[in-house]
Amino acid sequence: MSGARPVKAVVLGYGIRGRTYSAYAATHPDDFQVVGVADPVAEIPEHEGLRTWKKWEDALDSGVEADAVVISLPDRLHRDACIKALEKGYHVLLEKPIGCTWKECEEIRDAQKRTRKLVLTGYVLRYAPFYKKLREVIASGVIGDLTSVHHLAAISYGKAAHAYCRGNWSVEAKGTGMLVNKCTHDFDLIEWWTKGRRCVKVSSFGSLFHWRPENRPAGAADRCKDCPAAVRAECPFDAYKIYYERTDLRYHFADESDAAILKMIETSPYGRCVYACGNDSVDHQTVLMEYEGGLTFCLEMESYTQQRTRVTHFYGTRGEVVADEKSIQIMPFIGDSTTIIPAQNGHHGGGDREIMTEFVKLVRDASPERYSKVLDAALESHKIAFLAEESRRTGKTIFV
Repeated sequence: MSGARPVKAVVLGYGIRGRTYSAYAATHPDDFQVVGVADPVAEIPEHEGLRTWKKWEDALDSGVEADAVVISLPDRLHRDACIKALEKGYHVLLEKPIGCTWKECEEIRDAQKRTRKLVLTGYVLRYAPFYKKLREVIASGVIGDLTSVHHLAAISYGKAAHAYCRGNWSVEAKGTGMLVNKCTHDFDLIEWWTKGRRCVKVSSFGSLFHWRPENRPAGAADRCKDCPAAVRAECPFDAYKIYYERTDLRYHFADESDAAILKMIETSPYGRCVYACGNDSVDHQTVLMEYEGGLTFCLEMESYTQQRTRVTHFYGTRGEVVADEKSIQIMPFIGDSTTIIPAQNGHHGGGDREIMTEFVKLVRDASPERYSKVLDAALESHKIAFLAEESRRTGKTIFV
């Protein structure tokens, strides 16, 4: 909207996601401005006019002049923070998951309908240029009617050890399990691809297969720094290998210097032996879904992979499409195969940037009717994820 003032926002939680969303203000100062940040431990950059708080509750009670709140707090705080922000009159960008249970999700939905404010969930993949192009290809009908889809969410052994063994999502009772935390992204894509068709059956299987005390190598210590060199040399999950020798996971930490990483390994939970973390979150899971009309989906979530990527194979009545987050290969039964390589720029292929553009646009549009539809669409993916967890725990197929 030409000539509109920047959307002013308070950021609750200044971890990796909070810093990522905040960075949009530096590149789009005419559209987005951070006026406050709340975090109990993070080092927050000093900016003129930026207010800071240790507690998110204090930020929302402060009366700070803002249009919106970005919630990137631990999962267990999403429900309370989101409802309070809505009741204070703020629009909300809510990092996924929406809630830790379906009941929490329903409570947020009720609050949104009462307040008629925006709640946009951090499903950055549907805003990424790669996935926009992939959806366009599937919707074009080039491979006819979809019959089934196989989707692999390859987490990678390093990322999985970091987040779901040593990290914030290692114990399900502290928030959510791995499937809800990680794969609501994937369920959102599936809902997007099915174009509004209703899921009618869900069945799921999975477990914590390997990162268990009984699989601990002989002689391994509780922390990597104390582990014998011979044991560490044979351990692919050694914290020095994952964080110090490699650098691809350092973006999770505010200070990525060698000195800071070594200190982190020696003193923080991220330096613990993966077999001594007290974790109970699954490390692999498969979800089978049937949609109206007989369309079937298989979602595989796997920790023990080399690459961190998503690979999707679409089967249709007139051809196939294979997408691996780098290229889209179109293989019709009649005619030549083609490959599309969408341009990508930035984390999540540009999705982090594009979701912020959408958030600003939605806040400026001020359309309460659309706001309800935005949240309702996001909740569909959460519903399927929670049903999949019910199936995994009960061993039963869930009829939706």
